[in-house]
Amino acid sequence: MRNSLSEAGKNFRYQNVSFDFHLILEDRKTVAVSVLPSQAAVVKAPLEASDERIDEFLRRKFRWVLKQKRYFAQFKVQPEKRYVSGETFRYRGRSHKLLIRKNGDEHVSLQHGTLTVFTSLPTRPSHNRKLLDAWYWEKAHRVFSERLRVCFSMFGYDKMPGLMIRQMTRRWGSYSQKTNRVILNQELIKAATRQIDYVIIHELCHVTHKQHSRAFYDLLASRLSHWQQLKTELEVGLLG
Repeated sequence: MRNSLSEAGKNFRYQNVSFDFHLILEDRKTVAVSVLPSQAAVVKAPLEASDERIDEFLRRKFRWVLKQKRYFAQFKVQPEKRYVSGETFRYRGRSHKLLIRKNGDEHVSLQHGTLTVFTSLPTRPSHNRKLLDAWYWEKAHRVFSERLRVCFSMFGYDKMPGLMIRQMTRRWGSYSQKTNRVILNQELIKAATRQIDYVIIHELCHVTHKQHSRAFYDLLASRLSHWQQLKTELEVGLLG
């Protein structure tokens, strides 16, 4: 039995508003929409959802969709990395120049503001990217584990959630009440510590409040009064 169906190139029109969206039909009960940093809109709906139901949902949400599109439109389009010497890569809130050096002992080193990839295949960007991604992954596990412990101490919870790190395209993090795990976007390792903490604290608030309710934001503000500033810093730093 098919449990999901993806359709690209759908279009929504209402009054003087028109935008394209990607539709994903899956085993779920509600309709939801998200806007990616690329400004692409993604709609998720139940398998049996009719076009009329989806259209009605978007009529209620189109102002929010346009607001999100305008928000992401202010950021620069980041050129695709080629993984060659001279490019700039971020780590822990700072930008570092990339240096590719030929070396049989493959590893990555960060010293004096230079991120050096020692590689046996210096002219093969895909190989250099693999080495750098592995370095980011290892750093993410170490740093995120440490920051989770620090942020957890701000709450009165009995059991610290587990940690999962994933490549995510739509969010910085999430929390699974079913497994009691905080899930973080690997890209966060490029952000400053205070911004990493913001995302972790945000997700820890979901331990108590599943939805983004008033009570959720009251709890978030009580633990991090300037969370809105950190949210903007994070998005401007990694998207802008």
